[in-house]
Amino acid sequence: MLDSTAAGDISAVRNHTRELIEDAGDADEPVLIEAPPNSGKTTNAVKLALEAEKPVTYLARRIDLYEQAEEKAEEHGDLRYERIPAPQRDCETFLGETEGSAADIQRLYEKGYSGRTIHLKFRDQAPCGMDCDYMEKMETIDGETASIDLLIGHHSHCKRRQYIQDRIVIIDEFNPGPFLQPFPGDNSGVIDNPGDIVPSFLHALDEGDTDFPTNVYNDVTDLIQRRDGPKGWQEAIDWFQEHGASRRVAQDSDLLDPTLEKYDDVHAYAPFLTFSLLCMERIGPGVDLAPPPGGSLDDIWQSADLGPATKCLRDRNTGEMYALSSPDLSEAEQVIGLDGTPTIDLWNLLFAPEDGFDHQQVIDREDFSTYLRSAMNMSLIQIGDGWHPYAAGNISNSDSDRFAAVQALEQDSFALISTKQALERYQNWGLLDTFVKRTDSEQETDDNRVSDENQALHYATVKSSNDFETESLGVVAGMPHPGDDLVRLWAGLCGEAVEITRSDDEDVEKSFGDLGDKIYQYFAHDQVVQAVLRFGRDETVFENGGATIYISTYALPDWFDVETEFNVQSRELEGAVLVKLFEVFQQEDNPDRALRSITKIHELIDEDDRLKEDPSKKGVRNAIERVVAKDYVTVEPNRGKHSADLYRWDGDGEILLAKDGTTLLHVQDDIHVIQLEGEW
Repeated sequence: MLDSTAAGDISAVRNHTRELIEDAGDADEPVLIEAPPNSGKTTNAVKLALEAEKPVTYLARRIDLYEQAEEKAEEHGDLRYERIPAPQRDCETFLGETEGSAADIQRLYEKGYSGRTIHLKFRDQAPCGMDCDYMEKMETIDGETASIDLLIGHHSHCKRRQYIQDRIVIIDEFNPGPFLQPFPGDNSGVIDNPGDIVPSFLHALDEGDTDFPTNVYNDVTDLIQRRDGPKGWQEAIDWFQEHGASRRVAQDSDLLDPTLEKYDDVHAYAPFLTFSLLCMERIGPGVDLAPPPGGSLDDIWQSADLGPATKCLRDRNTGEMYALSSPDLSEAEQVIGLDGTPTIDLWNLLFAPEDGFDHQQVIDREDFSTYLRSAMNMSLIQIGDGWHPYAAGNISNSDSDRFAAVQALEQDSFALISTKQALERYQNWGLLDTFVKRTDSEQETDDNRVSDENQALHYATVKSSNDFETESLGVVAGMPHPGDDLVRLWAGLCGEAVEITRSDDEDVEKSFGDLGDKIYQYFAHDQVVQAVLRFGRDETVFENGGATIYISTYALPDWFDVETEFNVQSRELEGAVLVKLFEVFQQEDNPDRALRSITKIHELIDEDDRLKEDPSKKGVRNAIERVVAKDYVTVEPNRGKHSADLYRWDGDGEILLAKDGTTLLHVQDDIHVIQLEGEW
């Protein structure tokens, strides 16, 4: 790990990243390398494929990272590389280019059937068959895997033995999506509720005249309530040990015959969920897990064709179930993880279930901000005054003032990252069109964007994204809020229950315990950091002035420091008091002549038709008492008429005008919004 001085040198950081990746290729255990942005992770992953004795499989979550890896590979003429195909990109039927129905095969895909199985088993739905570009590319890679120096693909491809066996597997960033399947799924287009697909499978077992004890287990309730009973359990377990419970086996089972009818309830995951319900034990409030911690059912689990890291969790309160299909990487020559802000427990859960990763850091986290400031030439400014957990679109009413302040300070529009629901609210309020930078008319935008016309991304799309790499001005507004259930889910999959403790202090976040807090911080604080890291990554930015990022949330890790904090004050009367003191100070040539009593300040505000305020004298007095603590307001006690206290502006300051007409008074680290009737 580099020392604090070297952490500010981008050349030193890149050299050390290269050294760690090279050493990891020869290590005896999986290695997780914590490396900051622009440290050369992708470049050195490709270089390893050129230099290592074993071939490399590089897995990332986004197409632009595939393309980046391919560009690096092209620089080496003697390096053979191939991109692993995906049905949604390479199959003519999936793309709607054949007589088959793209909607039909998408439904089969959602039912748990792989692209390969669909082409082999459902020829009517996928008439492209073995001549499909997807299948031909698959067959080519399968037949020549050993001679391919670099395979480039998605994280989900590490589930396939062909792509990892005797290869160095490099996993770029943590991405749990391909490995966690909820039942029912989010926005699913098929029936996948356990309460429907499990009874359907049990009915098929009964109709098939199997030796499964359907007289004991007829639905989900039976499986839960009778699994500890004296009858049926061992008989059911024996059946699954003979026939298997994995999705791989289920895809070829004669018991499962899916149709494409709207209400068809056949699903390839149904055997797995059924077997999991038989093996579950309660591990905490409202949470069941299969196989249970402690290893009592591990042998039974694996004998049913399930990997040791495959798990299933059930929420007893909602009936929802979650299948975690972690890949078996035991046959890989080596596994190397690359991440900017890793949570070790989650990496170990997904990718190294037995021994865990050897965690190596390029720089210490305490030096992360030094790297951003010195090596990346990035300025970090706090502009929020709270946590701002923007769930369900409940955004702060002050965000429009904060956006106006950023635009006025920088005299430019900015790129924005927030939650999806917050962006939708900003769009409805007109804030995107007013303050956020417009997209290039020729630029391809993400289908998941709230607005194709604005440079605005939501948290769910930013991990590993390079969309904002050339943006020099950005705002990160609010934090993603994972919710208690998400923390319970991941802690449960790690085999631990979560006990939540809350504080009455609004500035203190609730606690989920040691492991739970790590998980919460990954899904909340670390995602804010990841959002910050999306800006100014291109060398053209940090070599030409750098990026300035405004962060409107306190939800940052303890090790992440900002340089400056601006407090945007929207209290109307305080702004009116200050702007009048500021105006008087500018008009007078002698500081003593700028002193004013509360009575006079009240008159000045009351007489100014530009200001919205029509305050009482008591209101002005209360506002003065609040602002006098600022060191840019001076008080002279008992100096006025009848021993009245006198007040004066005493500091620099400037009036700012935002694009939407908002007027602001900027002094030191404070920005006061001035409520006006007309123009200032």
